[in-house]
This record gives sequence, C-alpha cells and structure tokens, in this order.
Amino acid sequence: GQGWGNNGNVMVGRANHMWDATGNKQSSIPTMGIDNWDDVGGPAFAEIAPFPAGAELYVSLYLSITKNPERAQFQYNSSTGKVGLSWQTSQNQPAINMAKRIFDKINKKEGTVYRTDMFGGSKTWGDNLTYHPLGGAILNKATDNHGRLHGHPGLYVMDGSLVPGNLGVNPFVTITALAERNIANIVANDMH
Repeated sequence: GQGWGNNGNVMVGRANHMWDATGNKQSSIPTMGIDNWDDVGGPAFAEIAPFPAGAELYVSLYLSITKNPERAQFQYNSSTGKVGLSWQTSQNQPAINMAKRIFDKINKKEGTVYRTDMFGGSKTWGDNLTYHPLGGAILNKATDNHGRLHGHPGLYVMDGSLVPGNLGVNPFVTITALAERNIANIVANDMH
C-alpha cells in the first residue's frame, strides 16, 4: 500500500475574454499542452483540457501534471474491515504552487483571471481529484520486477499501482508498456 500519488494532478480554469472564444464544439480529449518542465521552481506540464459543453463558456480548462513529491499509503483498519488512503488535500499544495507559476504568467500576459466557479466553494484549483492515480503495489517492492505479488504465487499486478506516485506525464503509455513487458515474461516463465 506504499507510494501512492496522484501524478501531481491539479486542474484550473481561466476566464477567456469575449473576443477570445473557445468555441461550442471542442475535442473530448486534450490535444495540446504547455511544457514548463525546465522551470526548476515549478516543473509542470499542463494539458489543455477541452470543455465540450456544446455551448460557448469562455473558459480555458487545464489539467496540470506536476512533480509533486507527496505520497500516501493504503492502510487496512481491522476494526472496520476497510482500507483507507492516508492522502490529505493539503498534500496537493506543491502541485498547485507548480501549476500556479504557469498560469500566473499566462493570466498576466493575456489580462485574464482564474475561474472560481468550477470546483465548488469558490475554489480556484481542482485539487480533490486525480486522473492518474499511481502506486500502492510498487514494482520491485510489493512485487518482483515483473509484477508478481510477493508471497502470493499466481497473483500479478499489471496496472498503474506498480508506478510510484508520479511519472510527470500522462501514464497510460508507460502502464501499457509495463504490462505488456510483464505479461510476456509471465507467459514465458509461469505458464507450464
């Protein structure tokens, strides 16, 4: 249950000017991004997240992927019989600080402001979600180098829980490649 992280995910919206419409027809997946990895004070990558509402909303929405070092763990509570995650919302602050470095510059240059009507409670930052949960059954710690869970023959981990908390990019290609690599090894060595 160690090493869980949200891949540094935090969302934000900017209010566009009336002359800078986003359009009522938008993609359903991000197609562009803002690369700020070289900023040592706030390394981040922001996906320009479409908002396909079917109406002009004058909002630019972003999902930031940051190098947030914060981690959490899953813990079993024997009195309730439930598993909980130790993550606290305050652990998102490093990610917010990193993303803010990008969007403060954009807002200053464009003369725009943050939207505070998108994430409830007049919040600027969407910090209560993650698109990319990672960790919890980390490769070479909870498993061997090919996803075999220690002490449980025939039980394999093949998803994002193998990756320790943060990749710095959308993790789907890495997770897919890791699963394919692991499965090839398991088929070659475990299937008798």
